[in-house]
Amino acid sequence: MNFKYRARNSDGQILEGFTEAASQKDALSSLRSRGMVVINLAAQELSSASKKKSGGSSSFMEKLSALGSMDIGAIFGGGKVPLKSMMVFFRQLATMESAGLGLSSAISIIAEQEKNFSLRKALNDIKNRLDRGMPLSQAMNQQKVFNQLLISLVEAGEEGGLLASSLEQAAILLEKQEALRTKIRSALFYPGFVMTFAALILVFFFVFLVPKFKEVFSTLSIELPAITLTMFAMGDWFSENWYIIAIIVVGTIGGWQFLCRNKSTRPFMDRLKLKIPVMKDLLLKAAMARSSRTLAALTASGVPIIRSIEMAKGTAGNAAVEDGYEHLRTAVTRGVSLGEASKQAKIFPVLVSQMMRIGEETGHLDGMLERVAAWYDQELDEQIKATVSLLEPMMIVFVGAIIAVIAISIFAPITSSIVQLS
Repeated sequence: MNFKYRARNSDGQILEGFTEAASQKDALSSLRSRGMVVINLAAQELSSASKKKSGGSSSFMEKLSALGSMDIGAIFGGGKVPLKSMMVFFRQLATMESAGLGLSSAISIIAEQEKNFSLRKALNDIKNRLDRGMPLSQAMNQQKVFNQLLISLVEAGEEGGLLASSLEQAAILLEKQEALRTKIRSALFYPGFVMTFAALILVFFFVFLVPKFKEVFSTLSIELPAITLTMFAMGDWFSENWYIIAIIVVGTIGGWQFLCRNKSTRPFMDRLKLKIPVMKDLLLKAAMARSSRTLAALTASGVPIIRSIEMAKGTAGNAAVEDGYEHLRTAVTRGVSLGEASKQAKIFPVLVSQMMRIGEETGHLDGMLERVAAWYDQELDEQIKATVSLLEPMMIVFVGAIIAVIAISIFAPITSSIVQLS
C-alpha cells in the first residue's frame, strides 16, 4: 500500500511525500525509524500528479496573518454543535493520536459513534480530505463547526510536531470554558427561579382568587380595610389591562437583549454591566478567566503573540475588556511589553498585569496566564457562593412579604366580620 505522509525531520523541516508499507502501522514505524515526527499519514492512490512533491507552501506566520483578516465571532461553539460534543471529540482525537493511530482512522472511528449530525457530517468530510493528503488544520478550516481558535491550535501543533499535545490543549480549553459557563448559569438560576415563582403566584392570585374573594365580600355588609380595597382595585386593573403587563415584560427583556447584541449599543451596555454591583465582579472575573486561559493555550502552542491576543480578545465576551485587549495588541505591536501594556489599558486588574510581567521576564508567560485563569476560576466560585448566600434570604423575605400582604388582605375583612357578628 502507498501512504502519503507529512512529517517533521530532525532538523525541524516539514517534509511531505509517499512511502510504501504493508499497513499504516508499518508505515508509521518506518517513518519514525528514520527520525521523523509524523504529522499526518493517510492511504493514498498514487498518480503522476500526486507523486510530485508540493512546494512553495506558505509559512505558519503567513497562514496566521491571513487568518487575521477574518472576524472572530462566537469563539466557542459554531453551527449547531454543543460545546460538550466538541470537547469530547478533541479529547478522543488527542488520545488516539498519542496512541499512534492515524488521523484518518481516528476521525473515522469517532464519526461512527458521534450522535450530533452536524459534527458527524463535518468529521466525514474531514476524513475524506485527509485521505486526499490535506493537513488536518486545513480540512477543519473547511468546516463551519470549527472556529479559528481551535483551528489555529491544531495548525500550531502540526507545525511544531506536537499535534497530540495541541489537541489535548484544545480539549482542556473547551472543558474549562464549559465549566465556566456552567458556573455562570448556576449563579443566575436561583434568583431567576424565585422571581419567576413569585410572578406566577401573583398572576394566579389576581386572575383566579381575587375575583372570587371580591364576590364573596360584596355580599357581606362590612367595611373593607384599605389594603383589601387596594388589592381588589389592583385585581380589576390587572384583569382589564393584563396585556400591558405582558408588553412591558416582553419589551423589557427583548429590549435588553437587543441593546446587548446590537453592534452600536453593545459597547455602552457592556460598560453599564461593569458598573452594576455584584454583576460587575461576576462578569469581569469570568472575562478574565476565559481570555487569560485562551491566551495561555495559544502561547503554549506556539501561536504568535499578536494573533494570540486577537483571539483572546474574541473570547472576553465584554466590549470593555475587548477594548483592553485591542490596546494590548496595539501596544505590543509597537514594542511595549505585555505587563506595561496591560497596566496602561486599565481594564486589567493589577494581578493580571503583574503576572504578565513576571511571565515575560521568566519566559513562562503561558504558565503565568494559566495561573491567572485558575485564580479567577476560584474567585468566581467564591463570588457565586457569596452571591447565592446573599440572595437566598433576600428572596425568601421577598416572597414571604408577598404572601403576607395577600394573607392580610384576605383575613383582615374576615376577622372584622367575625368581630361585628359577635
